[in-house]
Amino acid sequence: MTMQHGQASHASAPADLATEALGRLVSVLAEDAMFALAAGGGDPEGALEGLGKRREPAYNAILQGMPAPRMTDQLDAWIVQLTRAMAPIAPPTWLPMMDVVREKVTLEIGARGLRSLFSTKPSDKDIVRVTKIGKLAVRFLRAVFAADGNLQEEEATTVAAVIASLGLPEAEATSLYNEPLMSVDRIDFYGDLDPAVSRALIRGAWLASAWDTIDPREENVIRFAAHKLNVPDADAEAARAESQHRVDARRMAGLAAVDGIRFVLSDRQPGAGVTVAALVGTLMLPRRYRDEALAPIGHGAPVTLAKRYESLSAEEKTAVLGMSWSAALLENPTLGRRALLGVRWERFVADIGEEGARGRALVDHFVQETLATAARNMK
Repeated sequence: MTMQHGQASHASAPADLATEALGRLVSVLAEDAMFALAAGGGDPEGALEGLGKRREPAYNAILQGMPAPRMTDQLDAWIVQLTRAMAPIAPPTWLPMMDVVREKVTLEIGARGLRSLFSTKPSDKDIVRVTKIGKLAVRFLRAVFAADGNLQEEEATTVAAVIASLGLPEAEATSLYNEPLMSVDRIDFYGDLDPAVSRALIRGAWLASAWDTIDPREENVIRFAAHKLNVPDADAEAARAESQHRVDARRMAGLAAVDGIRFVLSDRQPGAGVTVAALVGTLMLPRRYRDEALAPIGHGAPVTLAKRYESLSAEEKTAVLGMSWSAALLENPTLGRRALLGVRWERFVADIGEEGARGRALVDHFVQETLATAARNMK
């Protein structure tokens, strides 16, 4: 009997290790789902599916116990890594210069079967074009950020994420990251750029400036560049208005995501209900609106359901509810706890005036399908 028990214990050890590894992966998938949903772009299902395929090597490494940047412990490195993964699928709408990436300014290759920027290996012509325009975008972005002072840590992370999204060879990317700052009057803006790329550069610059508040010094840099890029004044002004609208629209969705996570994880405060909500607030909210959302977290004030977010679009509600449910899955909850979290999540769904099934279904499908594939591939 003792031998049989010992044999059973020995046999169960690999299964226990596999279960533990898959549990770690659940947390990573929940964080990745948050990033994909926060990216925007109008196709959350495609964003999740594409990200899952692009991140397969990272997921395999995590299953083998290798460390990887996580939202909850290495936010900056995680943002850079996830931005690169999303570049050919759904470049994050909140990140400056991603409109440039959408103009096929990346050497990253999309997941098979999804809309991507390149369906085959980039040609030499593609490489030259991406390198040329990508370097211009980074230099211009730095000039905007530096116009009102030294680059802040968050701005440096944004620059790193833009560089990563270009998909340049490692040596080229490292050289660009370490390149000294150029004043806008020393940047070569070229004279042969596609007008769509020129306009995307100006939109990206306005978005970078508007993320906190548009400083007159930043505005001077942008208008100088618009002249060099032959962007008409009317188009430059329209780009400014569009970027401002993006920033303002992000506010309500960001506040809703923070409140949703705090409400669902209300019994994890202090703990995940605070840290995850604060991290998502940093990810979702423009800097100018961040204190508004983060102050209640710091004060420990409970979330009061008061129909504040009914005006969000259906797309925004899908993202917010999907992110809230992703937060519920972060701890790989037991069935009993999952039921409790589900009840809270449903109350939040009712409060924002949306059925909510799609947001949760998208996340559950992404997590379950990825886990199933991982489990099938485990030896």
